[in-house]
Amino acid sequence: MASALLWALASQGQILNVTSIQPLNIPANGDAVMQAVAISPQGDYMLLSTDTKRGLVKWDLTTSTATTLTDAEGCGSDVRISDDGSQVVYDEASFKNKRRHHSIKAIDMTTGKKKTLVKTTRNLQGFDIQGNNVMTSTDGTMRRHSLVKNAALPQRATLTHHHLKLYVTRNGVTSLLAPNGDNERYIWSSLSPDGERVLYYASGHGAFVCDLDGSHLISLGDITYPKWWDDNTVIGTVEEDNEYSIITSTIVACTLDGHMQTLTGPDIIATSPLPCAQSGKIAFSTPDGQIYLMLVE
Repeated sequence: MASALLWALASQGQILNVTSIQPLNIPANGDAVMQAVAISPQGDYMLLSTDTKRGLVKWDLTTSTATTLTDAEGCGSDVRISDDGSQVVYDEASFKNKRRHHSIKAIDMTTGKKKTLVKTTRNLQGFDIQGNNVMTSTDGTMRRHSLVKNAALPQRATLTHHHLKLYVTRNGVTSLLAPNGDNERYIWSSLSPDGERVLYYASGHGAFVCDLDGSHLISLGDITYPKWWDDNTVIGTVEEDNEYSIITSTIVACTLDGHMQTLTGPDIIATSPLPCAQSGKIAFSTPDGQIYLMLVE
């Protein structure tokens, strides 16, 4: 098992040094299959949700204890953690008259107090966290919501999605970002740590990186669930499926100049990696609900 888990040593080239991969002993939550959906920037806790995205549970990586934050439906689909780890912000989805609605809510991890930032609407186009600010886009209007008093104004661009289109907002101006064409579907987008580049996945084409204006396009290949590790490195998965389920899935690290390293072995179906470069950790889940923590240098 150990040699398979440290599969990275047999990869094309070492980008990260994997020191351990361990399963977490998280208690069962009834019949629900739990998945990791976020990790704090400091790497001290993770957020878990069911495979149907119901509820949020905080798993403390120091004490190995679980705390239920909410049992709401749909809140595990899009959840973010503030830079200091003190605030959790999520999109709570609901259905009314067979139509999907959204609201944006925040939880103070110190007090447990919940706050509604955007009331239930059909017109939410996305949200992002910048420092202690939440930027939301509703009906094409970008708004700032401060999570703490005297929060510094955000300086970075904001990425949002609407009907699988990708938009970037800079200096109060929102524009369509479509480096692969206006008719493509864009998902899994994020800004690089320095705020200068955009990482995204174009359905049917793979993962790409570009500048904020869509120039200097770089193809990373068919890497799913891509996320930044640092300004030059992306963590994602290489998958094979049979249209109904995932057959194989391995976590990889790749650099913008084309080098790639496999981080997990073929004995684990590793999905949805959650990198935390600050603490040298990558959390990931398997389809059957096992959650792992990888330590890297």
